[in-house]
Amino acid sequence: MVGEYVGSQDHQHLVKYSRVTIIFYAAVDNASNDTCMPCEKAYSLFNKYDLDKVAIESIGKFRDYDKMCDALCHYFKEVAKSEIAKDEEGNVLYFISRGKNNKSRCLSLCKLKTLEYRLFRKMREKLRNFYASSTTSFTAFTKKSHQFQTEARELSLEHQLPRPLAYYCEVFQAAFDFIKVKPD
Repeated sequence: MVGEYVGSQDHQHLVKYSRVTIIFYAAVDNASNDTCMPCEKAYSLFNKYDLDKVAIESIGKFRDYDKMCDALCHYFKEVAKSEIAKDEEGNVLYFISRGKNNKSRCLSLCKLKTLEYRLFRKMREKLRNFYASSTTSFTAFTKKSHQFQTEARELSLEHQLPRPLAYYCEVFQAAFDFIKVKPD
């Protein structure tokens, strides 16, 4: 079974979970060449043992490649502009082939992250690296801040942000102000 350990204060996470648990999202049959079990089979297993799992919904069944690509593009844009508070980190997509006799096979899966999650993760990494470095100069921070703003601006050109870009830059600045004085 594949899941994510969440809610522990000892392990850094951007999303605040209400409790410590493992949230499952896939199951793998090690004796199979398949990527993972089809959702229905995996979720039956999770339900059997009353395990926490991510919510699932279908975005459609497709016979036409172009229509599938259009639906995926639309869904990707919707997830990208979601807030962490609403959609947490994002979504997991499963690509399922439905064969004869309704036999399902998972071809692949992938994670779609919200743009807000990606920005907060960038902030965390830049602040962590700055804090861990031996230098705490204003110039070093200015460089990190400029890198963050450039990367955030590039990301926001591709997708709509839930809040103005200036909001994320202000959060980054406030976080820096908080950590800039290292304890001895």
